[in-house]
Amino acid sequence: MRAWWHWVLVILGTIVAIALLAAGGLAYLVYRLDIKGEVERAVENATGRDLTINGDVGVSYWPVLGFHAANDVLANAPGGRAPALITADDIHIGVELAPLLNRQVVVRQLVLQHPRIALEIDANGRPNWTLAPQARRAAPPPTPGAPPSPPIVDASRTTLRSVDITDGEVTYFDARHGSGWSVGNVDLHTALTALNQPMNVAGSVRYNDKPVQLDIHVDSPNAVIHAQATPLVVNLRSDLVTAAFEGQTPAASGSLVGTVHAYGQSLRQLLAWAGAPLQGGVGFEHYDVTGHVAIGGGQFAFDDAGFVLDRLSGRGDFSLSSLRGKPYLSGRLELFDFDLNPYISGHAPPQAAVPPAPAPAAPATTAPAPTPASQTPTSSIVVVQPPDRAVDIATAPGAAPIDFSALRAFNADLELVTHAVLVSHMRLDGAHTTFVLNDGYLAATMQTMALYNGSGHGRFEIDARNPDVRIGEDMAFDNLNAQPFLVDAINYSGIEGRAELAINLTAHGRSQRELTANAKGRTHIEIVSGVLHGVDLGGVARTIRNALRGELIAPEARTPFLGFSANLAVAGGSVASDDLSFNTRDLRIPGLGVIDLINRRLDLRIAPRSPRGGLVIPFSIRGPFNQLRYTSDIGGSALRELQPRVRAVEAASR
Repeated sequence: MRAWWHWVLVILGTIVAIALLAAGGLAYLVYRLDIKGEVERAVENATGRDLTINGDVGVSYWPVLGFHAANDVLANAPGGRAPALITADDIHIGVELAPLLNRQVVVRQLVLQHPRIALEIDANGRPNWTLAPQARRAAPPPTPGAPPSPPIVDASRTTLRSVDITDGEVTYFDARHGSGWSVGNVDLHTALTALNQPMNVAGSVRYNDKPVQLDIHVDSPNAVIHAQATPLVVNLRSDLVTAAFEGQTPAASGSLVGTVHAYGQSLRQLLAWAGAPLQGGVGFEHYDVTGHVAIGGGQFAFDDAGFVLDRLSGRGDFSLSSLRGKPYLSGRLELFDFDLNPYISGHAPPQAAVPPAPAPAAPATTAPAPTPASQTPTSSIVVVQPPDRAVDIATAPGAAPIDFSALRAFNADLELVTHAVLVSHMRLDGAHTTFVLNDGYLAATMQTMALYNGSGHGRFEIDARNPDVRIGEDMAFDNLNAQPFLVDAINYSGIEGRAELAINLTAHGRSQRELTANAKGRTHIEIVSGVLHGVDLGGVARTIRNALRGELIAPEARTPFLGFSANLAVAGGSVASDDLSFNTRDLRIPGLGVIDLINRRLDLRIAPRSPRGGLVIPFSIRGPFNQLRYTSDIGGSALRELQPRVRAVEAASR
C-alpha cells in the first residue's frame, strides 16, 4: 500500500515539476521575445490592417497555455463608420513550446474575451471585412548584426486547432439601406485547419433578449475574407424560429442566397422580436415557409416559396422587409382556399398543430430536407363564424364600432391569385387581384373574379387611417346565380335568375349603421329568366281582394318573370328608384319605390299593364320588411307621396 502511494506521489510530483518548468520557460521566452511587436507585425502583414495592443502582453496559463494581449484594436477599413473592426478586452493565444525555443511563435489556440466586432458595408457596397496581406516588397540587403525582418504571413496556411469567442458583441450596418442589427452574448467555438478548408462553427448569441443556438458550416473561410462567394449551411434554433439554410454568401454584398426552411409558433411574435411588429389585428401565429431566398439589406426575398400561415397556405415569389416600423410584404402570391373572416371579424383562427423542433445535433454540413408547405385546395374552408353582413334585410344595422385594426397591421404591395375565399357570408371561387395596403389605406383592383357561377371585376378602397373610415366601391358582376348571391350578400332568398349588377358607392363611418346611413352612389341590377317567391304579382294586380285575404301572398306563391331591372340611387340610408321594370309573359310592371335600410321598411308602388289589354289595378306594397301590406292605388296617393322621396334620394346620391 505504501509503495502504491509512493509511486502516485512521485508521478504527480513529476507532472507538477514539468508543468512549472514549462511555465517558467514559457515566461522566460515570452519576456525575452518582443511578443507584442511580433504579433502586431504578423497581424498587419496578414490582414493589411493595423493592430494595436494597448495593454500588457504576458504569460497566459488559463484558459490556454501561451500568452495574452490586453486591450487589442484591429483597425477598420478607411472611412468606416465604427472606429475599429475588432476590439477585445483580452486575447489569449495558445502556442507550441518547441518553436518558441527557436524564437518562433506558432499559434494553435485562440481565445477572444469580450470582443466587439463591427461589420459594415459602405455606400458603394464595399464590406469592411475584406482582408488582404500586405504586398510583398523587395527586401533591402540585410544590415550586419540587425535582427531579421518578420516574414509575410501566408494566411492560407494558418492553422488553429481551437478558436473561442466568449461574451462577444457583433454589430452590422449597411450604409446602402441605412439598416443594421446587433447581437450580444456571442459564445462561439470553431477550429481552423486552413483558410481554404471547410470550417464548422457552433455556439450561441443573444438577439433582443432571446438566445439563439447556431450551427454553421463554411466551405471556405478564405473566400469570406476576400469577399468571394462560398457555400454555407446554417442551422438556427430559438424560441420563436427554427430554420435551416443551405446556399452561399456573396460576401461582397453581405447577402445570403440559397434555400431555407423556417417555422415557428408565432409569426406575430417573430416580427416583433425582429423589430417590425404587427400593429393590431389577430392571427399571424403558426408559420412554415420553404423556398429559395436571398437575405440582405434588411429584406428576405423568396422565390418559388411555399408557406403556411395560421390556416392559410399558398406559394409565390415575395419579399418581406420593414417599412416605417412595420412589416412590408410585396410580390406575387397564390393563395389556396381560405377563410378571410378571422382577420375581418377580429376572432383569431384556431391554430394548426406546430411540428416539434428537431433535437440538437452536431454542426451540420447540409440543411435538412424541407417539408411541403402547400396543401390541396378544399371545398370546406369555414374557420370562424362569419361577421355581420354590410346590409342584412333581416337585421337592423349594428351600432358597434367595426375593428379595422388589421389594415394597420402591416403594409403590402401584392399581386394575388386566390382560389376559394370566404368574405363575410360570401364565397369567391377565384380571383386575380392587385392589392396595396399602406398604413390603414387599402386599395384592391379585382381584375377577374369567379363567383356564384358568374364573373366580376372592379375596384374597392378602404381608408382606415382616421376613426371615420371611408369606403369606396366600383364593381361589376355578370351572369350571377341570383338567389345564392343575394342570400349571402343581403340575406334575401326571394328571387331566382341570372343577375347582372353594377355598384358605384362611397360610404364613411365607424359602425355598420353609420356606414349605411352615409352611403351614397348608384347601383344597377338586372335579373333575367327568374322567379319571384312569396307573391303572385299578376294575381295581386288582378284582384287586390284576394291579395288582402293572403291567397296570393304566401311562401309557396311565385311569379315567374322574363326580366327585372332597376337603376337604384343610394343616399341617407335609403335606396330609391323611379324606373323599376318587372316583366312577365303576361304583364309589364313598371314601378318606383324607396327602401329604408336603417328602419328596414319598403315603400313601393307598381302599375302592371297587359300588352293584351284587360283591367289591371295599380297597387302599393308598404310596411316593415316582415309586415308588408298590399293596397290598391287607383287614386295615385302612393305615387304622389313616393315621387318626391325618390327624387330627394336621387339628388343626394350624386
